[in-house]
Amino acid sequence: MTDSDTSATDRRFRIGLAVSLGSLLLIGIGLFAVVSALTTGGVKLPNQGSIDEIVGNAPDGTPAAPGQQTPVTLPTGPQPVRLVIPRIYVDAPVVTLSVEPGTDVLAVPNRGDQAAWYDFNPPPGLGYNAIFSGHVDWQTQDRQPIAGVFYRLRELQIGDEIDVTLQDGNTIAYRVTGNVATAYNDPNLGKALQPTPKDEITLVTCGGTWIANPAEQNGGNYTHRVIVRAERVVSNGAG
Repeated sequence: MTDSDTSATDRRFRIGLAVSLGSLLLIGIGLFAVVSALTTGGVKLPNQGSIDEIVGNAPDGTPAAPGQQTPVTLPTGPQPVRLVIPRIYVDAPVVTLSVEPGTDVLAVPNRGDQAAWYDFNPPPGLGYNAIFSGHVDWQTQDRQPIAGVFYRLRELQIGDEIDVTLQDGNTIAYRVTGNVATAYNDPNLGKALQPTPKDEITLVTCGGTWIANPAEQNGGNYTHRVIVRAERVVSNGAG
């Protein structure tokens, strides 16, 4: 790859998000938590690697302000439809989401057993960073507490496998390279969701301790976010 090619790629990374990382992510990530049904207070938070290592591939540059993004054509391909994580017994349908209409806030799954993939980054398998989220806990219609799809995400360890099935029936394997927890308002959260110069996926959910606050939209917030980063498994020299 030439210097000009690298520069062009870096520019695509910076403008590739169809939403503003500056305002959206620090607000939107806080909305991954629904009204708490289960508490993770006192649960050990993950420390497989560090947040600095996870965001080390994030492109430099300040994200554009809302409405100031430069139009760009991103790579397209089959969207993810299923996420399987054997270690923590996850076998979940994947829904495609983006932002809430008319806002800069990330939409979240409307069921506790679903994972979400965000279409402001290219889908898995195209050399970028595909973003997934899922609830840590949930409430049934009769308000009974149940675990969410990513309740055990904090248990993943470096080397664990994550499989993503696409619309075309192909499955892409990834290996966990980091699993960390950071404060819900850490600006590194936004960096973790930016495109990267290699084929990776990032999974995000809530963690830590639930702090009730009736003034907040969801009645409170979790103190931390759990971030899992995984790289694509390369077999026989093929990507």
